[in-house]
Amino acid sequence: MSDQPQVLLFGSFSEDEVISWLNKPSENAKKPAKSKPLDINSLKISSDISFGSFNGESHNSTDASKGSSNLNPTGICKNGKVSPSESIKNLKPEALIHPKQNGAPHHNGNMALKTVHKINSVVHTKVETLGSVKEEKSNEPIETCLLPRGLINSGNMCFLNATLQALLSCSPVVQLLQGIRARIAQKTGYPTLAAFGEFISEFKMPAGASSKDTMQTGRPFSPAMFEVVLKNFTPDVPNSISGRPRQEDAQEFLSFVMHQMHDELLKLEGQASNTNGNGSSLVSSVEDDDWETVGPKNKSAVTRTQNFAPSEVRTIFGGQLRSVVRARGNKDSATVQPFFLLHLDISHDGVANIEDALRLYSMPETLDEYRTTSGKAGVVTARKSVNLQTLPKIMILHLKRFGYGTNGSTKLHKPVRFPLELLLSRDLLVSTATKDRKYTLIASVTHHGREASKGHYTADACYPNQQWFRFDDASVTAISTNKVLHDQAYILFYKRL
Repeated sequence: MSDQPQVLLFGSFSEDEVISWLNKPSENAKKPAKSKPLDINSLKISSDISFGSFNGESHNSTDASKGSSNLNPTGICKNGKVSPSESIKNLKPEALIHPKQNGAPHHNGNMALKTVHKINSVVHTKVETLGSVKEEKSNEPIETCLLPRGLINSGNMCFLNATLQALLSCSPVVQLLQGIRARIAQKTGYPTLAAFGEFISEFKMPAGASSKDTMQTGRPFSPAMFEVVLKNFTPDVPNSISGRPRQEDAQEFLSFVMHQMHDELLKLEGQASNTNGNGSSLVSSVEDDDWETVGPKNKSAVTRTQNFAPSEVRTIFGGQLRSVVRARGNKDSATVQPFFLLHLDISHDGVANIEDALRLYSMPETLDEYRTTSGKAGVVTARKSVNLQTLPKIMILHLKRFGYGTNGSTKLHKPVRFPLELLLSRDLLVSTATKDRKYTLIASVTHHGREASKGHYTADACYPNQQWFRFDDASVTAISTNKVLHDQAYILFYKRL
């Protein structure tokens, strides 16, 4: 080692300046040259993580490119801004690798990455310089970019995994969840919100780990934070997260967690919960009163109106249905009710696609023994029609594939086509002048198998730049839209344009 005194310099210097300083005597180090941005375009961080089944079931292999990927050390999901401290840490390749597959709480190994290239295109990310780093402002919009990750199935947990992956495709839900942990900090009595708050933190996108055309995926992890939620969902099932003795219905679980989140948000805001038989908080426009209103074509009707109490969940998923019963000699009777999901009958021979199922949903039906309480009182024949009065931001369509009778449960394997873009017919709406009738598909949940009580669930979800992923428990595979548009979907998620 040299006995010459060592001088430590702090700042950003070009390569020529560094060589110049090394060649100068140490006493001249008091007047450094004017600094220039450090060029780190040569920095490369390589990672290669494989995905597969962790519960002994058969899964499709991940469709991912092999080899290194160029990662951007600055954030690109928050308007291109991250704090300087985060950028300095991210200059070390080892900072992006977590040694454990499941890791400690709030980590779960999500910093180990694998590149999944967009179908039919591979575009490498250009590494930015430190000169682009700016201080984060407190009024920046909440981060919505997520790192796609698989979820480990410890036994009959695919209904949970597929439902959660589909919900993550809903950007308003992601924004809600990313801000929920701060709102319930040091508070108890919010098990569903707490689970989702911890869950969403596992998908935080590492600074510079994504670009517009190349997606990264993190290591799979176990959704153990939902153990209390599962216990509330099925109180009769012990050891909910470590392996379950039976499969559950993904649609039933989705409905359960949506209503739980809705009620917990009301509680968080200090609103009293007035629940109906389904456990969802409802409010009436006018307590115990029937109002005669003028509807389409200036026809009057006695109208009863209910809606979910205001919450962020209602804002995202809440819609309203208006059902009208018409009987000769009586005023029309109208009922306005809220919904989070539309349950569509697909068993009819005339249903070949989603448009057919929606048309059947709103088709008038005959009520042979309708009992009237006004006008010509008694039992009469009436006609009932149902139309959409208020459209939700995210419309969830449940295709009724499972039936339950004296012989147990059965599954309907009928093919039903669905589009990437759905334009609601004006015939479905209360008002034909309703705007914003166009929706785009963002996720689907599919049940595989012949029996309703068994089988396997997967989810297809759309990430930024229209990149679709198939989530099969721990396996994450980039897929084309041709594979998205199959004909056996169970639940469809559409976002209003």
